[in-house]
Amino acid sequence: MFKKVLCLLFLSLFIVSCGDDALETTEVSTKWLTQMPLSDFSISIPASWWVIEDVERILPKPSDGNIELAVTSKEIKAWFSNNMLILSDTLNTFTTSKEFSMLNNVGASKDYLEYTKLDSKEIIFTDEEVSILYIFEAKYNMETPKLKFLQTAHVCNQNKAFLFTIALSTEIKDTSKYEALIKTFKCK
Repeated sequence: MFKKVLCLLFLSLFIVSCGDDALETTEVSTKWLTQMPLSDFSISIPASWWVIEDVERILPKPSDGNIELAVTSKEIKAWFSNNMLILSDTLNTFTTSKEFSMLNNVGASKDYLEYTKLDSKEIIFTDEEVSILYIFEAKYNMETPKLKFLQTAHVCNQNKAFLFTIALSTEIKDTSKYEALIKTFKCK
């Protein structure tokens, strides 16, 4: 019995160490992330991504809220790079992070084209705030390819909601490292 356990342990360590991405394991490392302290919050982003500086000129103005942070991967495949957008909105009534995330998902399911929900699950941020993470595939419009999205929300100080959207290629199956990225968000 001991030999079987030892062999199984060795085999699993071998398989994990031979993978080309250490983040494929169930324990997700955040060593690949760089801390990004901003005025109202902090979050870690991939070290290989860059911040989009002139968002007002480059990105369309959101219908609600403000763009707080836009980052994108330097790697472009098929005219697309993985990216993350954080929007903020001032709340007029008390809303929890979970409620804001659920409400946003209802809107996303109507606003995006070919919306297909893949998963929804509880997410706990670094500051212990609990929300719901939605993972779905959809298209922005008829011209864009179908993408995989991760969306959730975090309410800070009971009056400001932050909405996270990570857009990925549909080729990415394991989203755990992007979930780990979102969890690093912390209100100031």
